[in-house]
Amino acid sequence: MKSIVIDASVVLKWYLSDEEYGHKALGILDKHLTNEIEVIAPSLLEYEVINGLLIAKKRGRMQAEKIQMAIDGFVNLDLKLKNLSLFYSKIIELCEAHHLSAYDAAYLALASEEGIPFVTADDDLYKTVKKDLNWVIWLGDYKYPDN
Repeated sequence: MKSIVIDASVVLKWYLSDEEYGHKALGILDKHLTNEIEVIAPSLLEYEVINGLLIAKKRGRMQAEKIQMAIDGFVNLDLKLKNLSLFYSKIIELCEAHHLSAYDAAYLALASEEGIPFVTADDDLYKTVKKDLNWVIWLGDYKYPDN
């Protein structure tokens, strides 16, 4: 089975229907649910998704009663979450090399350590690393793997 790393910018599109490339993000979710791809992320994904949903509520993009349902659904997706302590040296290296936050570097470090693609919809992050890290894929350009 093929594996990819995704970040919160992709996951939040599963819950916010007005997001650009939402259909691409939902395609990844569908492929995960049908066991065609394995979705991997650093453990901080849970915190970023919850925070993103709360910000969406604050901005009027999501109703309060739907947040708990979205979080319950998210935690039951059986995503493979990896502890950051397994690759903190790579996080530091990527932070320094690309002037990134530890949050962004964590996703890159995990993908690098696993030797698999990282898919993101974070425009700033993608533009920062695309020249140096050819395994980072913009969500809009992502092609679902054939098994």
